[in-house]
Amino acid sequence: MSSGHFSLFGLLEFASHHHELFGPMEKGSFVYGRKVKDLLKGIPNDRGGWYLWGRFNDLGWWETIYLGKAGNRKVASLYGRLSSELRNEAIFVWASVYGKEDTLKQYTKRYKGKFDSDSTRSLRKMGAQFVLWVSAEKEISEDEISRQEKILIRIFRPSHNVVRGKHIEPDELTKQVEDQIERELTIIKGVIY
Repeated sequence: MSSGHFSLFGLLEFASHHHELFGPMEKGSFVYGRKVKDLLKGIPNDRGGWYLWGRFNDLGWWETIYLGKAGNRKVASLYGRLSSELRNEAIFVWASVYGKEDTLKQYTKRYKGKFDSDSTRSLRKMGAQFVLWVSAEKEISEDEISRQEKILIRIFRPSHNVVRGKHIEPDELTKQVEDQIERELTIIKGVIY
């Protein structure tokens, strides 16, 4: 099991210098996409696991905004899921810098309203400062990854997840994942405080 984290401040700074959604294009692709790729270096692309989007509040306490899971397949791996969310839900970055109203106007204009209903989910991540991730061991099944996600949602109480199903008792794997998350939070706190 391994873990890590990355800051979203670089993406926020990029947006602050590029008012237009997704910033400039170079060589047929958005520069923002390359920034995302650089940000995700070192995240396993062949393992599942769990990830938390969050921030530290004014008192220095961690607040989980969203908790997700990733499967063992390459497309649904930790790398795949985080890459997809950062790219497909990028409007949260611009909305964090320029506000919801201005960003939604741009989004609606760019896509002619086609994806407006998807924007609500993306905007829930506004205010996120960091993403923490924990990779599962290869032998952990998809069912176990899902089971642990339900437990972790109850433990970390993300503000934008729906609590699913009945209560499931934490186990040794839950403890290992919690320890990895706490380790990453301690590292981040040591840098920013």
